[in-house]
Amino acid sequence: MLALLPRSSMIAPRSSGFLILSLCTVCLVSKAADLTATDVTDFESLQNLAAQLALKPYEAPSQELDPFFEGLKYDGHRKIRFIEDKALYSDLGESYRVEFFHPGWMFKKPVGFYNVDGVTTSTVPFDRSLFDYGDLKLPEVIKNPNGYAGFRVLAPPAFLGKRFEFMVFMGASYYRAVTTELGYGISARGVAVNTIGGKPEEFPDFTQFWFRQPKPGEKYFRVLALLNGPSITGAYQFDASPGKTTDMIVKATLYLRKPVEMLGIAPFSSMFWFGENSYPKPYDFRPEVHDSDGLQMEFEGGPSIWRPLDVSHDLRLSLFETEKLKGFGLAERDRDFNNFQDLEAMYHRRPAVWVEPIQGFNKGAVALVELSTGEETWDNIVAMWKPAELPKTPTEPLNFEYRLAWLEEHLPGLLCKVISSRRGFVMKSDDHEYIVDFNKGGLNLKKPDDWVPSLDVVVSNGDAKILDKRVMYNQETGGWRAFFKLDVPEKTNLLELMCEMKDGDKVISERWMYQWRR
Repeated sequence: MLALLPRSSMIAPRSSGFLILSLCTVCLVSKAADLTATDVTDFESLQNLAAQLALKPYEAPSQELDPFFEGLKYDGHRKIRFIEDKALYSDLGESYRVEFFHPGWMFKKPVGFYNVDGVTTSTVPFDRSLFDYGDLKLPEVIKNPNGYAGFRVLAPPAFLGKRFEFMVFMGASYYRAVTTELGYGISARGVAVNTIGGKPEEFPDFTQFWFRQPKPGEKYFRVLALLNGPSITGAYQFDASPGKTTDMIVKATLYLRKPVEMLGIAPFSSMFWFGENSYPKPYDFRPEVHDSDGLQMEFEGGPSIWRPLDVSHDLRLSLFETEKLKGFGLAERDRDFNNFQDLEAMYHRRPAVWVEPIQGFNKGAVALVELSTGEETWDNIVAMWKPAELPKTPTEPLNFEYRLAWLEEHLPGLLCKVISSRRGFVMKSDDHEYIVDFNKGGLNLKKPDDWVPSLDVVVSNGDAKILDKRVMYNQETGGWRAFFKLDVPEKTNLLELMCEMKDGDKVISERWMYQWRR
């Protein structure tokens, strides 16, 4: 069962060669049987630790805190502030720095941290003197937590002329990032387990982190993380660099303790309450409320797809299968403040995310889950890569690597991109009308001024009749506006809609895809 979230894989054949491979893997794990956290110096040693852990029963992380910290509510927890000049690596000059979050409120699981200086790995212990507790009156006798709840990374001044927070890890395997121009919005996760499929969803934790001690002038900051959950363990390496596009290279190896119903790679959580395509709209002063307004996908030898987000009373699940993924991500394409009118949340300045596979993304599907919601404080959108095949035993690793960009937008090459999606009833009828605006794109079409593309519309997964379709020039955007009308019988409850613009047989636009539900 998918839970609303608060804001705050190749199988070897069964042959003698496989037997040798499995035995070698077991030997490797056996040699690493005495590994501890301080033995981790790089990604390979972390892989060995995760492989070792996968052969042992799962032990849930301790959430035991002193009653005072255990009882902290939101207002109390937010009063605890890390003292800026006590950040980890603050003595290394113009390098990255790390500040920590105090356990309490929703974040009760202490996490272990380690510094890797290239020679040794040392523990970063909890230190209460690193925090300002404000007007909180701590008891005279109080037990310190066993670790911090999470951390944030501050960029060197070279990136923006001043230090600024650009990346945060806190809670389960969640992390977020900003750019030099856009604020926090979408949440990324290390992995998604049983988000769909009928079994209870699991939220494995990043239980330990290792920081590679940064050097002045270094572009990327490296973090290693150990994932642990009831069904899975994993080794992760993050190399992150902030900028107008904040760039991450994510490398990971997963081991399944036991079979799972569904595994999601590169998963994201976002929020969509209502947008320009929502009907009916909530009684709210703002025209739109969302962190993301669409799912963007590109397939090798296939279309570039834009799928506007929407929600209804029922869970909406969409799977886009492919054997060769070029990339996918969630985006906030609407950048006009007038369409949001929110001076605090600044939804028009939320980043998009784009995943570009490097290795391990074989046959599978991009999965989109859209849940109904009645407010903006819960993430109700999940997008992820769902591998078609998963390992069968704990000794079979699942390796993958991808580039993760946090950015303004990922452009669909020279194609005309979708810039808005609207729908409604045709005047004085119950026919449905869809209006999709495209920009002009970068194609040099060399057409007369009065030329307009043709429109291809396809309706599937339900009965409906296309009554009309056409394209006209949009003088306000300099692009084109596509219209089509549908007669939807009363017996129809679900439709999959598609439209794209063409110049003869040549597709010149993104493929707009939408799911209609009664």
